[in-house]
Amino acid sequence: MSESDKDKKVSSYSVVPIRAVTGLLEKNSATGSSLFKTKLGKLWDVSDKIAIEFIVEIEKRFRSKNKRFGNFSSVTASLPRELKTYCKSDDKVVDKNFSTFCQGVLDGLAHGADEATASAAAGGNVVIMHYSSYEEESLGRVLIVLLEKRGMFDFDSDMRPEKFDLIDTKAMKQAALIDVELFDVSFPGNQGEAYLRFIEGSSKADFFKTALGCNEKSVQELDAAVSKFINDHSIDLDLAEEIKEGVKKLLIDHSKPNSPPLNIGSVQKRIDKILPEDSELKGSFTAFVNENEFEVNEWISPTNYQANKVGKIVLKDDNKSYDVEVSENSIGSMDSNKPVKITEDGQYLCFPVSGEKRRAIMRLVGKMMDKDDET
Repeated sequence: MSESDKDKKVSSYSVVPIRAVTGLLEKNSATGSSLFKTKLGKLWDVSDKIAIEFIVEIEKRFRSKNKRFGNFSSVTASLPRELKTYCKSDDKVVDKNFSTFCQGVLDGLAHGADEATASAAAGGNVVIMHYSSYEEESLGRVLIVLLEKRGMFDFDSDMRPEKFDLIDTKAMKQAALIDVELFDVSFPGNQGEAYLRFIEGSSKADFFKTALGCNEKSVQELDAAVSKFINDHSIDLDLAEEIKEGVKKLLIDHSKPNSPPLNIGSVQKRIDKILPEDSELKGSFTAFVNENEFEVNEWISPTNYQANKVGKIVLKDDNKSYDVEVSENSIGSMDSNKPVKITEDGQYLCFPVSGEKRRAIMRLVGKMMDKDDET
């Protein structure tokens, strides 16, 4: 970081704004295009208290809300490369390189919104701000905040704020916080702590997190990786069930409010704990995930919904006459003690039905049941 950045105004809040800019993300109305367009404003004057108050308010949100964690993908490295360039810039080009990084953020968001075929409501103002703390020597942090188009700020013609109103719950859609110091030492290997954090406000759209590196498919991909690991190594059924249940419990534990993110190394440790002492597979799961190119982040922040979907399959017939979700560990052969049984030829599943539901189903096929037969 350039030496001039060290001389920025020190605030009573212990944060020092370094650079900030506003971008606009909106649907292109020209010729009926469904694509999003972007516009980048001019750099803010960060010497006034508007920038400081904004940082303080957003940091409060990050402390109080459930967070999701991630790292930039080392495959699509354009955005992190631009951030690296900015961090190493000298005084002559630092403003230009900050703007290049910010335009990259906007382009990524626009592309993500296009890919997700998002509605016009997905757009808004994007405030990107670099700041540090005068209490510690570091490269600081970068905030990327998606706001309602006219929420929180009154902007001038250069998209610089003229007035700041404290955040209400609807003004902030989503926000990302980059620990630049951690990023600088971790990328592209992405070893160690996650340097990206995400919070949600009035929007839960996936494109924001995906565009900035948080892989929303990590839990689904991890589930698929565990299944392939079991199948490829011909792990017996009982042990396979124990591994799947162990990984699922780990995901559920880390989906609870204020739980730390789950490191893929912890998943390997859980699997190793279940494998026999003399198993040659111990210590191999992480490498297996990487070699088979499963899209699993180094750090995973599962939601409760995602965690509880692990190990379940959805069954539909070709005519879409039924749609049922079943736990994989509940299915067994006709002579097993599993609740859901599959016929020898694999064409039919048998489900246990009891109580009033059983009575109602029997009525559908024209048969009546005595009350005593419902149990």
